[in-house]
Amino acid sequence: MVTRRAVQAALSEFGLTLETEDLYWRVHGRHGQDLAHAAAALDFDGVEELQRALGPLLAMGAVAVDAAGRLQVPPMAHVLSHLLDDEVQRMEAAVRRVRELAITVPQVMPRIPVGPDATEPLAGHRIPEGEAAATMARWIEESTGDILSLRPDQWRQPTHPALQRALTEALRSGRSARALYPVRALEQAPDALAERARMGEEIRVLAHVPTRLFVIPLTHALVPDMPGYETAGVLAVHERALVLLLAQYVELLWDRAVPVPELDLRGARERSRRLLLSELAAGAADEQIARTLGVSLRTVRRRVADLMIDLGADSRFQAGVEAARRGWI
Repeated sequence: MVTRRAVQAALSEFGLTLETEDLYWRVHGRHGQDLAHAAAALDFDGVEELQRALGPLLAMGAVAVDAAGRLQVPPMAHVLSHLLDDEVQRMEAAVRRVRELAITVPQVMPRIPVGPDATEPLAGHRIPEGEAAATMARWIEESTGDILSLRPDQWRQPTHPALQRALTEALRSGRSARALYPVRALEQAPDALAERARMGEEIRVLAHVPTRLFVIPLTHALVPDMPGYETAGVLAVHERALVLLLAQYVELLWDRAVPVPELDLRGARERSRRLLLSELAAGAADEQIARTLGVSLRTVRRRVADLMIDLGADSRFQAGVEAARRGWI
């Protein structure tokens, strides 16, 4: 027997929030009722507010409104069957596309050399440390998504001009940059950290930052040839699995780190918030937002939760109303 909680867990895999899932169950018993009566019974301020709240359910076919303005709420089994059919069709289309690429790619790309044991090399290469800043600047210009850094000692010297320009432009465009510093940097280089904060970088501190690291989730990572601070060279990593693992490592350290209130100038947070609100207002699911912003699904859900706390909202709908009232969107 499928319990209601198990069904809710299944629905969340298709991008619904718990609030929207609960709304489905609230309207489930009002199949055939006209919108005006349903809105009154469910404590909505009119039909338009109810329709806005029903937006995600209407979009995925979990709820419909007939020509007479009456709610049509199919059984949950039918909803799940419809969603699974759609998912299967998307997967089949993706498989067909991959097969087409598999035929095309060998004709336009040279064969990757293999070793004597037939193993293929990982995607990446070694670069001199002196070229690290220029490499990071180029990656920022080529990519989208968060910019994550562990900076145990780089604050001792000025930021490379090319990297400064690329980072500044990325922050102006609404991207998020987060950096972890050792707590001693607050005493030894307060002006340098304040300048990074004014640029829009989000800053947290740890008692000890174990190594240098630069990550743009999904696509790029720059790591020392040996973990630590001063190194003779660095490794440019593009292997997706390794980049994701390094990004998750930075996220874990970020969650354990301590914010610095005097450096929370909110510039980066406001830009990130506007991008997130625009995606939510468009009705995008968490998975789609993650792809658009180039961040993990976990990061999207954490940011949505933080946004709701900032707005004092209990649901995403309430958050949208309050954000509009404040002029954030």
